[in-house]
Amino acid sequence: MRRVQAVVIALVLALAAEARADVSSEDLFREGTEALGRGAYGTAIERFEALADMGFVHPDASFGRGLAYVARVRASADRPGDLGRAAAAFEETLRLRPSDLEADHALDLVRAEVVRRRARRGKDATTVRPTLDRAVIGLASERTWSLLALASSVLLSIGLFLRKSRASSFSVAGRIMAPTALVLLLVFLPLTIAARRLRLTTRAGVIVVPEVHLVDDHGTALGGEPIPEAHAVEVGASRGSLVHVRWGGTEGWIPSGSVRLLSP
Repeated sequence: MRRVQAVVIALVLALAAEARADVSSEDLFREGTEALGRGAYGTAIERFEALADMGFVHPDASFGRGLAYVARVRASADRPGDLGRAAAAFEETLRLRPSDLEADHALDLVRAEVVRRRARRGKDATTVRPTLDRAVIGLASERTWSLLALASSVLLSIGLFLRKSRASSFSVAGRIMAPTALVLLLVFLPLTIAARRLRLTTRAGVIVVPEVHLVDDHGTALGGEPIPEAHAVEVGASRGSLVHVRWGGTEGWIPSGSVRLLSP
């Protein structure tokens, strides 16, 4: 009986804690929005960052956080990395709500400002394109690739069954369908596996320092162009204070504090 009572009490406390967390999230979001509306960008940043620290994920919260950082930049009170943090917030918004045109436009403006500031320091704009494998995998989601692989497998089974049909028309259809489905399966299955591996082993991130140089496993600079602020990277393993990133076709290690991970 006591054990049952203890379980009930634990459940009640857990539900109460969850309710308090929900109320706190709502309060923080409201306070952040109100602060942003009256121009108190510092307070807005604090509230939206507190939401992010709590694990609260919503496109409106991410968008508001981005606007707060942009407001601080426009007020000429920005701190190093504010543009990168704004870009990370807008990137996160687009991941949560891909159709958000305002976030897409705001992200373009932030990156254009980064390019302009780098040009003032005599540094050229850096454009990096994804490698072919990442570009192909990015054409669809893991779910889409898996569904295509499943459909190809089903078609292959049907084709093999039809090949054994005594009816000539079905047999011919099977002889066409089976090899076609096999080719499709050999294409979609590796893409499914690759997309799953990327999801499980990497996170999207954005550089939140003016620029960062890649180093190797031993901390030795790799040379080449640094990764500019607000650029998206693919974040992998961590080792001490370093994280492994992929930037286009370039890979290396950077300080963990120089990149902000986006919500999965």
